[in-house]
Amino acid sequence: MSQKQRPVKVGFLVPDDSWSSTVISPAEIFHGVGLKSGMFQSQGYRGFETTFLRCSRHKVSGFSGLPLETRYFADDSVADRQFDVILVPSVWNLSLENLRQSREALAWLAEQHDQGAIVAGLVNGVFYLAEAGLLDDREATIHWASVNIFRQRYPRVKVRPQIQTVEADRILTTSTTPATFDVALMLIQRFMGDRAAEQASLYFRIRDQDAPLPEFLEPASKDPLVDAARDILRMNYGDAELCLQKLARDLNVTPRTLSRRFVSATGISPIQYLIRQRLEVARKLLQSTDLQIQLIAEQAGFGSATVFCRSFRQAFSATPKSYRLQTRGGSGRPDRHHMMPTDGLD
Repeated sequence: MSQKQRPVKVGFLVPDDSWSSTVISPAEIFHGVGLKSGMFQSQGYRGFETTFLRCSRHKVSGFSGLPLETRYFADDSVADRQFDVILVPSVWNLSLENLRQSREALAWLAEQHDQGAIVAGLVNGVFYLAEAGLLDDREATIHWASVNIFRQRYPRVKVRPQIQTVEADRILTTSTTPATFDVALMLIQRFMGDRAAEQASLYFRIRDQDAPLPEFLEPASKDPLVDAARDILRMNYGDAELCLQKLARDLNVTPRTLSRRFVSATGISPIQYLIRQRLEVARKLLQSTDLQIQLIAEQAGFGSATVFCRSFRQAFSATPKSYRLQTRGGSGRPDRHHMMPTDGLD
């Protein structure tokens, strides 16, 4: 393993009476990615390291009786560990007493988030995130049967139950059990990139090949000018004439001011952000259509196929043609059997 690579550290904070599928399903996907780490890696990460934690000293099990070996979150062996991701699974017959008994663990959860961890609440596991104060003044989703009590207890949370998955400021919430699989893909995508997420989706048969990958929504920045600029860039990526000067003029600021504040908030320039949007559109067109490269370049807003191909290769380490073949089974059309796992496959 390269010294620059390490596993993504994932913790499950498991309450008693948890819905076991919201623990086991993502955990098995992460474990499978680890076993196939040669397929699923990025410059910084290779595979996943999963730890099962509990909120109290008492042992926990799934509501169906399925036992799960966990460690107390404050045990010396894990107390000082910083996780990249912490998931709180769904719970059967969640009680407010259960939430009160978990306050120390939830304070630890909030600290983990403050230190950079992505935190996910699955179905009514969202209650634990809200109880920890992580969802105040943020958007979140929740299972439809819990909406009324959730709104009553957490009036500062902006609840959007009609959406399956909501992400804001490194916090993920889901309203359905199937969305648990989307969270797993989104985390693979976040740490290992689009290619790894697509391979995982195909390999583990998580979703139909024609279906788009779930994506992290961009959290709002603290600068309304930057948020407005990103909205314009996302909506107008196909405008080949779009440039920094035009964008600044539309926003009534100087190009220098816009560029400085954009870089400060996002780490990249407005034009780099625009190119990323165009490449993402092109990538999806390569995966889901049979359009010629020239047409894809035009639809994505690139001035020419040459510029598009050069930018695509720099971003994805593959030509558009080879990328299409790799992600669509080598035939130019979706292959339903491509990347199916088999027993003994190395």
